[in-house]
Amino acid sequence: MLAGRQVGLEKESLRVGENGKISQLDHPSVLGSALCHTAITTDFSESLLEMVTPPCGSSSAALDYLTGIHQFVAARLPVGERLWNTSMPCIVQGEQSIRIGEYGHAHSATMKHAYRRGLGLRYGRMMQAIAGIHYNFSMPDAFWLRWAELQGLDANNVDALRTAGYFHMTRGWMRIAWVVPYLFGASPAVCESFLGDEPDDSGLEVLKKHTRYARYGTSLRMGNIGYRYREDSGVDLTVCHRSFASYMNDLHGHVTSEHPAYAQQGVLDKEGKYQQLNANRLQIENEFYSSIRPKQIPEGDQMPLLAMRERGIRYLELRSIDINPFEPTGLTTEQLAFLEVLMVFTSLMDPSPQDSEAIVRAKHNIETVAHRGREPGLQLQVAEGEIALKEWGLQLIDALEPIGQWFDQQNGTDVYASSVAIQRQRFESSDYTTSADVIDQVHSSGSFFRFAMDQSARHHHTLVDSKMDEALCDTLMVGAAESMRRQRKLEAETTGDFGDFLAGRFEQLNTPMQSPLMDAVDDLEAQLFGSSHRVFNS
Repeated sequence: MLAGRQVGLEKESLRVGENGKISQLDHPSVLGSALCHTAITTDFSESLLEMVTPPCGSSSAALDYLTGIHQFVAARLPVGERLWNTSMPCIVQGEQSIRIGEYGHAHSATMKHAYRRGLGLRYGRMMQAIAGIHYNFSMPDAFWLRWAELQGLDANNVDALRTAGYFHMTRGWMRIAWVVPYLFGASPAVCESFLGDEPDDSGLEVLKKHTRYARYGTSLRMGNIGYRYREDSGVDLTVCHRSFASYMNDLHGHVTSEHPAYAQQGVLDKEGKYQQLNANRLQIENEFYSSIRPKQIPEGDQMPLLAMRERGIRYLELRSIDINPFEPTGLTTEQLAFLEVLMVFTSLMDPSPQDSEAIVRAKHNIETVAHRGREPGLQLQVAEGEIALKEWGLQLIDALEPIGQWFDQQNGTDVYASSVAIQRQRFESSDYTTSADVIDQVHSSGSFFRFAMDQSARHHHTLVDSKMDEALCDTLMVGAAESMRRQRKLEAETTGDFGDFLAGRFEQLNTPMQSPLMDAVDDLEAQLFGSSHRVFNS
């Protein structure tokens, strides 16, 4: 039933020099075009590499592929550069030291650059220097057909069934999203330079010289100095998860509604260049920050929101994973096995919809765990009141153990049950968490900078010295050359005004979110929750 599941990984890493400062050099051309390469690109900044695997048939295959990309990249970095193998950057010399990514002269390249300028304008560049790992997960249609039987659903439309199922998982995940920063959070400390010269309201303590930390923190990346919207921008970016239709309608409203503060800043800068794509609450859907994101693969120039409206959800993207600084690729097999178990568990959770209070609780729990997750006796919020993190965590482990055992039976392994057992130990004592290990090593090294520098250098040499799979190396080399040809072709074919191109792209959104697929999902959710839950009228 799960034999056709797929796992994909996206890992961000800053390029830094031997002094630990963010690289100011161009994206290395030997790695191919950042615009067109499917496996090696850049995220916000020119120095923030993003390494992307294709969908793989297992977590181990995805990790092997990601390791190969790391080996390929490490061997081709400019002399003296290496990948910074922690989520929080160092050393940051102000906003302007974070150079926004550049992608060429095609209209699609200009759009990517302008979008990133908009992120910098709205939230500051410092936040965009944080790196993380995205975990993509999908399950075969056979699973969803069986799920429909268990839920008592009358499902004739597989795309709608898959979408209802994934959105059910999304709601379930939000309830337990705090688990990932607790177990796998690896950013409890940060270089003082990241906090900048503004008055410090982070609440972080001094750990060592030039190092700040949250005493019981797990993942500052997921806390109030990490990915978040500016509270002074006056924009409400709430997205309702009561149903798939409400989620889509709210996102559509955010990407089509102007926000006065952004309009006042102007879409164009003083030189007449785009400093944001538009003045809307969100420039595009990708600007919406969430620990989990439903995804569909766009076709051609299709906007992602329209792709989901027409074909539903294809897979889920988990976005809350810190880079593990103790591993060359930032991940372990044990982590990935546990995430598979956890994802399947969310499909079996109570299907009740998420109201606004549940979303507030979920956000509170994530931020609380990010800053205080290892605090003895820490309480988290649930619908009934409060529950101790340790108690809730151990309850989850009890529920996950049979799933881990089932995975092992199906795969002839023992890695899944073992991964669940390891997490039980971490809930029983926070001393076994990755974040606790990071704090210990920062103490030993003398600073966050020294710890991260040493780890990054060690991993760089490991990657360069280890033998790479020759077939994958050839694939990446061909991909690099082909991506450069594709970029040249795109640039040669680019005509007309960029403003007209942009208007054409956004014109797609001048349409309601209702569609046959959306109606079918609405029908399924009405079966799950009762007709009063229906969003669209029959």
